[in-house]
Amino acid sequence: MKFLRALSRLIVGLTFIFSGFVKIIDPVGAGLIVEEYFKWIGLGEWHFLFQTVGVALSGAELLLGIAILLGIRMKFACKVAFWFMAGFTLITLILLIFNPITDCGCFGEALKLTNLETFLKNVVLMIFATFLYFQRNKFIPIAPAAWEWGFAAVYAMMIMGLSSYSYRHLPLIDFMEFKVGTNVASKLENVPLNSEVSQFETVLIYSKDGKNHEFSIENLPDSTFTFVDSQTKQSKGKGFVKPMDFAVSDINGLYVTDSLLAIEGALFIISVPYMHIIGEKKALRINRFIDTLRNHNLPVAILTGSGWRETTKITKDFGIEADIYHTDFKTLLTFNRSNGGVVYFYNGTITKKWSSAGMPYKDIDSILDEDPELIAAKTRIREQLSAEFTAVIILLMIVIMRYVCRLVYIHKHSESEWIAETEKLKDDNGE
Repeated sequence: MKFLRALSRLIVGLTFIFSGFVKIIDPVGAGLIVEEYFKWIGLGEWHFLFQTVGVALSGAELLLGIAILLGIRMKFACKVAFWFMAGFTLITLILLIFNPITDCGCFGEALKLTNLETFLKNVVLMIFATFLYFQRNKFIPIAPAAWEWGFAAVYAMMIMGLSSYSYRHLPLIDFMEFKVGTNVASKLENVPLNSEVSQFETVLIYSKDGKNHEFSIENLPDSTFTFVDSQTKQSKGKGFVKPMDFAVSDINGLYVTDSLLAIEGALFIISVPYMHIIGEKKALRINRFIDTLRNHNLPVAILTGSGWRETTKITKDFGIEADIYHTDFKTLLTFNRSNGGVVYFYNGTITKKWSSAGMPYKDIDSILDEDPELIAAKTRIREQLSAEFTAVIILLMIVIMRYVCRLVYIHKHSESEWIAETEKLKDDNGE
């Protein structure tokens, strides 16, 4: 039984750590996952909760995995893990039967599973979580209760810091289809598309009185409607089968992706998924960056997911002057996780990305002087090392904490005495 407890603790702990880690380093993505579930249950208008709930669930999952693998607060941790798995196993069963969501988002963007694969994975984990639940009283504390709560608090602060850093900057590692090194032009060049006649339109979805309504960007509803979502649809042309979602249109709805990607040399694209949250500080950074590029005679474009009326008003208010195009806002969040972030293209290849807080005003000369392929390679290596280093630090801290506790803390009872005392306490409490 001791071996089975250790095996179950290892499997459940590592799975929770991996699942929580890949989502906590991408808080925007965690919010998008939660959004899909909220829409499914009819709460798609609760935008203010998506990000918070996504980060909270991811952080709790990571902390729970750490607690189980480290062996702290095991009675509580095993209970939470059991009910956590019970709830999500039921949810994935519903997903398997009704298929309202094609990707459960269990492992964020790092690993995609079908609903069947997700359900089977949860069934296996449920077996181990159930075993831990019924064995929860047989784990010997590795430290006094105050120490264990202290360890949990340290890890909780680390998780919050990691999430805050990833939100302010960019995910430690980019798992999305628009990751650095991707030649977007080559991915799209085999698409059977007649660019001369193909046109796209953006459909904005608003709700009122519990019903959804579709509007074009030229014909938006009044303020009594609530924005829900936006989608890019082909209005003219045939044969467009997109391998990646990157349909860019101008104010007239004309497809201009090919024109943008055909620009030779450097191209900087500023992505602004939500124009309405561009405040004065971000607008100043965007204007400063645009001025820097113009001083170097470099092309710059802005991609937004907002409607043209809103975009025109905000860019006019803040004096933002650049070529502005439209694409689906979820595509932009895949393109760059930061509102107001920058993507550097070179000959159609994504070479580097920056968040809205890290626009490279002073580094343009050095960026242009360096080989684009070398920049992309260094960026990918840096991303991988950062993510791996952070994960190793978390696991190494678990090993060190557990080892130190074994050296400095010896529980006054042997394992058999501890189990007997636990059973006696349960009987005294009427459990």
